[in-house]
Amino acid sequence: MKRVLIFLLITLQPIFSQNIVTDTIVHEVERKETLFSISQKYKININDILELNPQLRNSRLKRKSNILIPVIETIQENTLVEKDSLPTEDDLLRLDSIFVKKRKRDNQLNLSVLLPFRSNTVNYDSIEEVESLFEDRNLYTITLDFYSGILYAIEDLRELNVSINLNVFDTENSINKINEISSENLVKDSDVIIGPLIPRNFETFSNIELLESIPKVFPLSTIPIKIIKGVIQSVTPKNLLRERMINYLDKNLDREENIVIIADSLNIEIESKLSEIFPNSIKIKPEFEGYILPELLDSLLVDSLPNKVIVESEIFTLISSVVSQLNSQITSERDVKLYTTYRGNKYDDPSINIKDLGNLAFTYTSISKKINNDSISKFESRYLNLFGSLPNKDVIRGYDVTKDILLRVLIDENLNRTTKYDEQSYTESKFLYKKDTLGGLFNSSMFILRHREYDIEEIIDQ
Repeated sequence: MKRVLIFLLITLQPIFSQNIVTDTIVHEVERKETLFSISQKYKININDILELNPQLRNSRLKRKSNILIPVIETIQENTLVEKDSLPTEDDLLRLDSIFVKKRKRDNQLNLSVLLPFRSNTVNYDSIEEVESLFEDRNLYTITLDFYSGILYAIEDLRELNVSINLNVFDTENSINKINEISSENLVKDSDVIIGPLIPRNFETFSNIELLESIPKVFPLSTIPIKIIKGVIQSVTPKNLLRERMINYLDKNLDREENIVIIADSLNIEIESKLSEIFPNSIKIKPEFEGYILPELLDSLLVDSLPNKVIVESEIFTLISSVVSQLNSQITSERDVKLYTTYRGNKYDDPSINIKDLGNLAFTYTSISKKINNDSISKFESRYLNLFGSLPNKDVIRGYDVTKDILLRVLIDENLNRTTKYDEQSYTESKFLYKKDTLGGLFNSSMFILRHREYDIEEIIDQ
């Protein structure tokens, strides 16, 4: 794309110190402590803590857990750092730039959010009960994190002089409660509605005739729903993720390589499709308990050719055993790579070693691309200042979905007309909406990602 000619304004700013880690301290996390409060306690930067504790980027601090605190010695020196240049024409195609240019309507929106806070079931007088809710990732923590991402997006849009009237409703994860909420005047007067989160609840809500003309965003799940008029499926559907990965495998895997397909009984259809593309591939059926016999896998992997293994399953025991066994098969003579056409949440289980996935160059399609910064980004820093902790993937998803959909409504009340705009990229997500045959919109955008050591890189597949 032809780029706009601009003047590059580069500011040179002197930095007069360099930090060297000379020792570490083990810190036991106390109740209500955050990364920010711990960094203030030891008078260090949050980045320094994250470098020694990378697992904290995507998980909450747990009370009584131990983290490493660096002891830092400062060395004086002079260096120069360049600041970012001005935006290019690509930046001018972003929705926020388009909105600033158009500004055809009143810059005020009524946003309703329907989330399963289940506040009626939580005993807020019990510290132990409330703390236990945050020990693990569950519907309650996902809801709160996603909601804070919504608040962050609203705060961000204020810089564009946009006023958001936010109406929040607790669905209590109840169909009866959702039907009750649907009759609220605040809901009927909404310019856009986000939620409910649960597929069956969302479909019940989206079928209410009185709300048909209001855009309703299904924000988190890849589970198929009816994309009828007024429905916006912001998560790329599972079938599209699979189709894109099948095309990638078709184009990039050599038929002469040793291709092994491992599929459970729920994925026979996808196994058949892959077998058609790779007729000489070897098929492995898991044992009844969801495992692969190590001797069998060892006998089917070879040293003379690259081994390309495609696993199709959402059963944790099978995924975990395949990853572990394949990693143990890698030698200087034996090359093993791992692929899947659909990466479910089971791969996020902490018992699956991310280094093993890196060794296997695990490759898949994804609705989001994880931030892999060595330092805190501007997005993370601003969120930290607002909320006192670093954002996780649910926070970021809430932000990305909300900012994109609100900008579209601001630009054009008829969201179908916003499908003409280019793919929009945000913190970790992309959105390229297309019209469904039933009248709604679905996101068709995705990433192809590959693990490399401890990092994840994007594959640009033309």
